[in-house]
Amino acid sequence: MSNLTSRGLTKQEIAIPAILGTIVYLGGLIGNFLSLTIFIRIEIRRVSTGLLFLILTISNNIQLLTLIVEFIDIAYNVRLFHSVLIRCRIIYWLQNIFRSLSSFIACTISIDRMIRAVYPAHAKYFCTCRLVYRIVLIYTLFFTFSLIFYLFPYMGENSQGICSTKLNSIYHKFMARIWPPIRTFLICILPVSIMIISNIRLWRRIRASKRRVIPHTSNNYHITNTETMLLFIAISNVLVFIITQVPFHIYTSIVHYKESIIHVRTPILLWSSLYFGIGFYIYCLTSRYFRSKFILTILECFGKKHTINTRQNTISQHIPI
Repeated sequence: MSNLTSRGLTKQEIAIPAILGTIVYLGGLIGNFLSLTIFIRIEIRRVSTGLLFLILTISNNIQLLTLIVEFIDIAYNVRLFHSVLIRCRIIYWLQNIFRSLSSFIACTISIDRMIRAVYPAHAKYFCTCRLVYRIVLIYTLFFTFSLIFYLFPYMGENSQGICSTKLNSIYHKFMARIWPPIRTFLICILPVSIMIISNIRLWRRIRASKRRVIPHTSNNYHITNTETMLLFIAISNVLVFIITQVPFHIYTSIVHYKESIIHVRTPILLWSSLYFGIGFYIYCLTSRYFRSKFILTILECFGKKHTINTRQNTISQHIPI
């Protein structure tokens, strides 16, 4: 992994990514903060799916912060950390930890929803907050120690002050040729495959439930529509993940063999960063339940809690998580 910037770029070529990056990262941080105000509510985080979304939002926010450090260095030529240990090793180490963690948590969300719909009798055993904490702890420990090679002293600065792995030929070969395809499979292809399979099974379950709905029965009709709404959120998350992460991983896998595309690293990095900050806006567009909770939270912040208690209770009863 190298913190490379193209030389000889025009001011316009530098300004456009800088402006777009500022919008992406600032909008992402704001969106994640607003998501936290929803997922941190007790009635949401006490459910395994809501707790997973809370942890995913925290992970995405940390990932955005590490990406911002790199972005400011590249786009504005401002180094927030002058230490090589922090800038060239720890930052990339944290980036890969939380990129991996976010991928697997998103995958776990799809599995959690699938189990709730397809195997409801097993949900009380596998869809619990205690199990969520254990799974996330395992993910965190695994990625923290398995990616420790990012902290090796072979990652340093070249004569131009750019982070580079070329200080050691063996380490450079591993980081440039061997590791990117492995990461693409483990952090991209594998989670995407599991998410797609889980959502297909969930979709089939919902279609089967619709065929069993008794005509003119409002309760069954409402529940089916709510499940469809949640399915659409899951599908949206999978689609956003595929659209933003697959190009990034393909780029990192082939850039060593085709250095003519090295100049598109900043746009590709910005594109992949969308996933880590777009969640709030996707949730608002696709989930009536999420929008209602967000509106209730805003009203509570303005001191109108006493006027909405009845409405909140009604929504909680009719719109399941």
